[in-house]
Amino acid sequence: MGGEAESRRHLLQCCNQRLREMLPVGASVVFVHNVARDQLGARRSPITYSSAVSACEKVGRWQHALSLFSEMMEATVEIDTICCNAGISACKNDGQWQQALSLLKDLFEAHLTPTIVSYSAVVSVCQSGGQWQQALALLHESMQVTLESNVVIFSAGVSACVTGVQWEQALSLLSEVSEGKLTPNSITFNAAITACEKGGQWLQALSLLQEMPGAELFPNIVTFNAGISSCEKCGRWQHALSLLSQLVKATVEPDVVSYSAAISACEKGGQWQQAMMLLSELRKRILEPDVICFSAGVSACNKGGQWQQALALFHESRGAKLELDIVSFNSGICACEWGKQWRQALMLLCGLRQAKLQPDVIIIYSVGISACEKGEQAI
Repeated sequence: MGGEAESRRHLLQCCNQRLREMLPVGASVVFVHNVARDQLGARRSPITYSSAVSACEKVGRWQHALSLFSEMMEATVEIDTICCNAGISACKNDGQWQQALSLLKDLFEAHLTPTIVSYSAVVSVCQSGGQWQQALALLHESMQVTLESNVVIFSAGVSACVTGVQWEQALSLLSEVSEGKLTPNSITFNAAITACEKGGQWLQALSLLQEMPGAELFPNIVTFNAGISSCEKCGRWQHALSLLSQLVKATVEPDVVSYSAAISACEKGGQWQQAMMLLSELRKRILEPDVICFSAGVSACNKGGQWQQALALFHESRGAKLELDIVSFNSGICACEWGKQWRQALMLLCGLRQAKLQPDVIIIYSVGISACEKGEQAI
């Protein structure tokens, strides 16, 4: 048994090395299998197929992996759990969740018992494919079939809760991790915090973030961004700025997402000065503002009655050649209405139509009224 395991490990290493060199230029399935067969010097067998499927999965060639698996089934070569697990993992690269479920079914039909690795792989595939209900159902099924669990499957389950906006279920799974004497990792916490953010539970998100150091985990950029976004969705601009400050103190480099969420939080809280300060700070870090940053900044200035600042920002965003959305144009037109800059407003409306965006009817009428007030012909 030890010799077979050693042969498999050696074969996998050889396949990986050869595949990394050859697959990018379009190697065929036959080539993949021949590499495995030649390296072992044996006929087609479960070991050669399993190793080849595993090698394809490792280098991200899921089509090759699944073709080899199908060939193995048609050749009536006895499948094993390792080969099925590799095939299921390969499905994750392109969200092939139906195929992953089919492979899990093949395991049962071959009278093999799926391991926790099997279930972890298929739950991850379903989660990445947006099938959150299926992922959670399989997670609970795994506990009955394998009578064990690992942090990988729980992390995938919590991530599935993000897709389904099931923040309560995410917190419940996080609790189960601890109760099962498992150690949650950064992925588990990040997913739970993101689930709370999607569900508008900013207090829960911040509570989880504060728990991480106690679990000997350090928040990363994903953690902080999810926390800032959760504060933004509820208009908690002070907490958003506090988290941004903590992020910098933790020697984590903020990115555009960090700033766009913080600026949006300030916009919701009517803090145009803070929004402008953040935009200035973002530039000092040699980061390029995105559409969200500009739109939130323009809107914040509008709410603060700073139409000149709002228009300047809007024109800057157009100069940056960003693909502006309806929110951006609406904010720019509102700034024109505030400053009674009806000519510019009409120009922006033309620009909006050129961008093939559907104008807001209320905005059109407000611009028309403003134009009439100036004694000109309305739109």
